[in-house]
Amino acid sequence: MTTSSTAAPAAPAALAALTPPAGPAAPAGMRGRKRERTRRAIADAAFRLFADEGFEAVTLTRIAAAADVAPATVFTHYASKEDIFFGRRLEFEPGIAEAVRGAATGKEIIERVRRSCAETFETILTEDSLPRARTFSRILLDSPSLRRSYLPIARERRDQLLALLLERAGERAADAGVRAELETFATLAGAVRELGFDALHGALAAGEAAGDAREAAVAALDRGYGRLLRAYGVAPFLDVP
Repeated sequence: MTTSSTAAPAAPAALAALTPPAGPAAPAGMRGRKRERTRRAIADAAFRLFADEGFEAVTLTRIAAAADVAPATVFTHYASKEDIFFGRRLEFEPGIAEAVRGAATGKEIIERVRRSCAETFETILTEDSLPRARTFSRILLDSPSLRRSYLPIARERRDQLLALLLERAGERAADAGVRAELETFATLAGAVRELGFDALHGALAAGEAAGDAREAAVAALDRGYGRLLRAYGVAPFLDVP
C-alpha cells in the first residue's frame, strides 16, 4: 500500500489509515474519554513531527514531549512509531469482511470487495480528511522504513481475507486443492487492493486534485479486479456451499 518534492517508489497501501489513529472503541464514561483524548493528542503530535522532520528523525521521547505526556504514557497507548502511524488500519477491515460474508458467488465477492475499496477511497478523499491524507501519503512515500513496516501488515490483511474465505468454504476448506485456490485468490485480490492504494497515495503526495486521485485509484481497482473477474467470476470453490 505507498508530499514531497522528491519522487519515491510506490509503497504498499497503508491499511489505509489516512488520519491520526482513533484507536479501538473507547470505554464509556469519563475514563474512556480521557484515554481517547490522550491517544489523539499523542497521534496529533506525532504526525506534526513526522510531517516537519520525517518519520526516521522523530523519536518516541520527542513525541511524548510534544504531546506533553510522559514517555511511559506513549507506550501505554502505542507499541511503536509505526503503531502510531498505521494506527487506524483496522478501521477499514470490516468492509472487506462484510463484502465476503455477504456474497454468494465468486463474481459477487470480487464486485463487493472492489466496491468496499472504492468506498474507502471516498472516505479518505472527503474535504475534511483530504489535508491529512496528503500528509500521510507524503510521509509514507518519503520513508523507506515505513514502506518496509507495511509488508507484514499487507501479509496480515491477506491472511485475514484468506481466513474469511476458508470460513465461508465450510467443509470444503479441508481439501488441499480448494485451500490452495483460495490462498491464490486471496493473494491476488489483496495485491489489487494495494495497487489501488499505491495509486491514491502517489496522486495525493504529488498534490493532484481529489478527483484526479480518485480516478487514478479507481482505475487501478477496475483493471485488477476486472482481470480477477474474468479469471474467477465462475469458480465453484468461491461459491457458497
